[in-house]
Amino acid sequence: MLGKKHKDKKDEEVSQKIKSEEPKIAPVEESTVAETLPVAEVKTVSSELEQLKEKLSEAETRNKELEDRLLRLAAEFDNYKKRTAREFENIVKNANENLILDLIDILNNFSRAMESEQNTQDSAGFKAGVELIYAQMKNLLNKEGLEEISAKGEKFDPALHEAVMQMESDQEEGTILQEVNKGYKLNGKVIRHSQVVVARKKTEEESEENQISQEGKGE
Repeated sequence: MLGKKHKDKKDEEVSQKIKSEEPKIAPVEESTVAETLPVAEVKTVSSELEQLKEKLSEAETRNKELEDRLLRLAAEFDNYKKRTAREFENIVKNANENLILDLIDILNNFSRAMESEQNTQDSAGFKAGVELIYAQMKNLLNKEGLEEISAKGEKFDPALHEAVMQMESDQEEGTILQEVNKGYKLNGKVIRHSQVVVARKKTEEESEENQISQEGKGE
């Protein structure tokens, strides 16, 4: 019994001696870890940050330049629209200036013809003068692109003609018998349809009546 107690006491003393001889490890702080990084690696990170800052600065400068350029282009385009609008307005106002000048000459010719008619009894001369003015007017309008639409004797075309009346006729149905008002094209575009009278077939009753009428006249 005494031997066991003596052994346990001795083991405890050995254990305490071992613990007292273990090396003590101090806690490691983050700053200490950072300070232990290689210097070359720190310089690389710093260099990359500087490059990113330079690129960001360049991007901001470029963005500002593009923004200024866009504003200038918008202002220039707005001025262009205003300028072209004024020019178009002037073109519209003065588009017929040359035509009006030519019509003034014809108007003056009409005036002289009416004055001469009052001072002379030569109706034939007056008629010839009016016909000359008519030809002058017609040539002027033709030069400007005006063209008469053919009507009488032509086949009715709804793109060119307007039927104001139909009349029974021996001619083929749809043939234009009479032109009520002339139609015109301007540079190939129809600006006024010809108003016409169009042929239609006679009914059987009308044919029989005509035949009886002709037989009666023959008697």
